[in-house]
Amino acid sequence: MKLITRNPLQSEIIDYIKQYIEKNNLQSGDKLPSQAEMMEMIGVSRSSLREAIKTLEAKNILETLNGKGVYVKNISTNIISTQIEIGKEKESLHEILIARRTLEKEILKLVIENATEEEVDNIGAIVSVIMDKYRNGQDQNAEDRAFHKAIYSSCHNNIMKQLIYSIESMLQKFWSYPLGMDDPFLDSMPLHEELFKAIKDRNVKKAQEINDKILDIVWNDIDSVQ
Repeated sequence: MKLITRNPLQSEIIDYIKQYIEKNNLQSGDKLPSQAEMMEMIGVSRSSLREAIKTLEAKNILETLNGKGVYVKNISTNIISTQIEIGKEKESLHEILIARRTLEKEILKLVIENATEEEVDNIGAIVSVIMDKYRNGQDQNAEDRAFHKAIYSSCHNNIMKQLIYSIESMLQKFWSYPLGMDDPFLDSMPLHEELFKAIKDRNVKKAQEINDKILDIVWNDIDSVQ
């Protein structure tokens, strides 16, 4: 299942232009190829390219001079490199999310089939803390991580637990303010309460659907970082 993104094409065009600047060692004041040439190089429409250029102008990376073309603005190459590193981190986070979606879908099914009432109650207790902190504007990162780990540990399948824990160091990125984000994935918090209710009701399909929504929000928040 393909994850929903806000504007993947724009992100791809922006990343291409940044990488073009770095690979060709362009300096402040250097001119980029014409828009017609870039359209052919990237394989996009004029309107999509112009929108990407406007975004890079707002970030002081590019400058358009009427009748002359598009130029690299007075900007440190370190900023370009930083932007490219952000692009690489986003790609890594997206790949981890794809793995998470696949594993968590089956884990939720196993949890609903096998979790004891005590384990379900433990998940519910963590959700209560998450929602209290969410409503009071407090950080919920530690509890959010504990919530997902409680789900993993309740699946009663050692192989599946080993698989999800084998990428635990990568999963930790989502609870460590990735990409310098403030209050990341905040919109997903209320869905944690809904996910718990679906688990408590032993509703596999509902739980999987809600978890997909949570991961879609995480994906889109990551994708929105430029």
